Amino acid sequence: MGGSAPSVTYYPPPKDDTFAKFLEYQQKKESLADERAAAEKAEQKAADDARKAAGAAGYAGLRQGVTNQLRQGLVDYEDATSRLRDYATKYDMTPPEEDVTNLTDIYTKELLPGRRQTGIGAAYEEILGRQATEEEKTKATERFNQGYYTSNQDLRDTLYKGTEYQKKFNQSYLDNYYDTKYGAQAVNEKGERTGQRTFKFSKDLMPTMGNVQAEDLAKRTGIATPNFGDSFQGTPAELEEAQQNIRDSRQFLYSAGLTNLQGEIDKETQKLKNESAKELTKLQSQGSLYNSLVGSFNF
Repeated sequence: MGGSAPSVTYYPPPKDDTFAKFLEYQQKKESLADERAAAEKAEQKAADDARKAAGAAGYAGLRQGVTNQLRQGLVDYEDATSRLRDYATKYDMTPPEEDVTNLTDIYTKELLPGRRQTGIGAAYEEILGRQATEEEKTKATERFNQGYYTSNQDLRDTLYKGTEYQKKFNQSYLDNYYDTKYGAQAVNEKGERTGQRTFKFSKDLMPTMGNVQAEDLAKRTGIATPNFGDSFQGTPAELEEAQQNIRDSRQFLYSAGLTNLQGEIDKETQKLKNESAKELTKLQSQGSLYNSLVGSFNF
């Protein structure tokens, strides 16, 4: 018995377009990112252009303001030039070297000479207490021009080290200490300090010996105390020696007084002892007499 073969129908699988759709999605995403980046870049460029435009518009006013402040002494030369350069850097401008050069000319040719002369005069008046001579002004100006002095402080330091200042004013911290201890130094007719100071002394602070005269004390002790005046003048070493003499004399007088007092006490004590001995001897003598009288009676 024959039969026909069964027929088989083949259905192909559906087409898989998942990867194609993924690629399409990625392309759209990248396109959007590029568009966003381009927009942000355009916005940043617009902002930078606006910032630069604003900086350029404000530069002229800044330059004029800095120039005026430099002339008025409100800012120094370094600060003025730094402001121009910092401003140009902030707004991406061409370095303003031409304007910096202009400030340099204003400072070195218009302002600096006058300020140096003022500083020279002030240094001599404040440190030495007098006006600078024309020769001194010329010499100081030359040193500024040659670069030996770079600031007014350099000139002032030179005056502090000079012989005129050393002669007229204190030379060290030790002089300041002695000024505090003894007062300011005496000066000569030239106004120079002599190293001599004055120590004032009151004789009322010295002890006295009551009724004992100075000559009597000298005879008894073999020592004569100095006749101290109201003040002493000399170097610090001489004044310290004078003070030591005062202290020694004061101690001598106190010691002499105590010794004299002890002598008086010893004298009175011995006198009492002698009188007591006499009274005792008298009583003993009288006692012996009474004993003899009593013994003569025969009871």
